[in-house]
Amino acid sequence: MRSLNRMLLTMLVLSLITFISYLLSDEIIFSLVILSFSMVFFFGFREYGTANYSFRVAHLYVGSILFSIAAGYVLLAHLISFSNLIIGDEVYKLSLADAILFITGIYSVINVIYIKKTALRTDVGIQKNEKGSCCS
Repeated sequence: MRSLNRMLLTMLVLSLITFISYLLSDEIIFSLVILSFSMVFFFGFREYGTANYSFRVAHLYVGSILFSIAAGYVLLAHLISFSNLIIGDEVYKLSLADAILFITGIYSVINVIYIKKTALRTDVGIQKNEKGSCCS
């Protein structure tokens, strides 16, 4: 698996940039939500002990899923706002913070797919080594 610490650090930096961009665009509540999602990556660095690798993978996986959900939420809100044209309202305009969230969300989806693919391959290898065969 690629360097887990590098992936965690990249996601932490991207999430903090996203937090700051939403804070500067005066969306205080959503920026606090993004900050709480960022803390998942931060606490991934603080895992110590014998199972710290799998806990870090779990932090990266859960945090990436949270950011992909947040990016999907903003995208869905933008797409649904096109129905405002029917009643004569404005369409939700995407901000720079939304674009940064989309970049973070795309990277998160890539992380989720990579972690899922790698973890499943590693899990089968571990089962095979422990039991002598992959099935049972």
